[in-house]
This record gives sequence, C-alpha cells and structure tokens, in this order.
Amino acid sequence: MPGLIDFLSSEERKKLRRLGLLAGFLVLLMVASLFFWSHRLNSLRFEANRLTEEAEKIISRIDQIRQEYQSWVETQKDLEEMEKTAFYQAADGLEAFRQDLKTIFQQSGLPQPPISYQYETAEKKQFKRLAASFALRLSYPALKKFLYRVESWPRLLLVDQINFQKIDNFSGMLEVRITISGYYHEKNM
Repeated sequence: MPGLIDFLSSEERKKLRRLGLLAGFLVLLMVASLFFWSHRLNSLRFEANRLTEEAEKIISRIDQIRQEYQSWVETQKDLEEMEKTAFYQAADGLEAFRQDLKTIFQQSGLPQPPISYQYETAEKKQFKRLAASFALRLSYPALKKFLYRVESWPRLLLVDQINFQKIDNFSGMLEVRITISGYYHEKNM
C-alpha cells in the first residue's frame, strides 16, 4: 500500500516538511515557554510567601508597639493619679504630712512624741522630700501595728530608718528611733 506522501509532488513535500519543522519548532518553543513561566510563577509564589511572612511580622510588630503605647498611656494616667493622691501638694503638703502622722499615731494607739522635721530644699526637683524623725518606746506588737499603718497609708510614706536604741528583755519594750519620709510635689510654673 503506497503512502499518502507518494501522491504529493516534490514541491508539496518540501512545503509539508517546512510546515512540520515549523510545527515542531513551535511545539519546542511552547514547551520551553511553559518551563520558563512555571519557573517564573514558582519564584513569584516564593516571593509572595516571603512578602506575606514579612507583612505578618510587620503587623505583629505594629500590634506589639500599639500595646506598648497603650501601656505607656495607662502608666501616664497612673502617674497623674498617683501625683494627685500619693504625694502631698506643695501648698498644703507640709501641714498635711504632719496631720497624717498625727492620725497614724492615733490609729496605732500611741501618743505623739516630739518630732523633728526636715524639708528638702533642692531648687530644680519637682518632688521634694519631707522627713520626720522621732523616738518611741513601745512593745513589738505595737511597733508592728504602727509600721503596718505607715505602709498601708493612702499617701506614699516610707520608713527610711529604724534604729533600735534599747531592747528590754524583761518587759519586752523597745526604744526605737524612726525616720519616715513623705514626698510633696511642686508643679513647674
């Protein structure tokens, strides 16, 4: 059985070969371009994943910074509240400090001893220290009650120093010298 190619003339055979070569070349070109574009799409996918991860890190960092900022805002509010409630104000601070100590002695059931006051006079500080030094003769439970009253006082009072002058083993009485500090606030004008 003769092939179909035998029915074609030599000119038609050349055209058919050229057409076949062109079709083969186009198929090779298409295969090469598919490999190229698949590689290109893979690199774009990799780049998109990398950028997505980077964007997620940035979003996470923004959330972290936002939380940190909110924490600082709350800290600022706390400081402003503390400035109003925990510190004495300069105008009436000295007298308020004295009244607070008097009240603490009364609530502790102790007579108010002679008190030596010291005031800090530093020029450029916003918060200045008030110190009160005094001697007490009391029992250990009374000392414990007094120190509890000082530390649980609504305003900021610090026990700077406790010096045990004498401890009587027979009666259980203590002679102590205590220094308590409070702080007052002067606003910059």
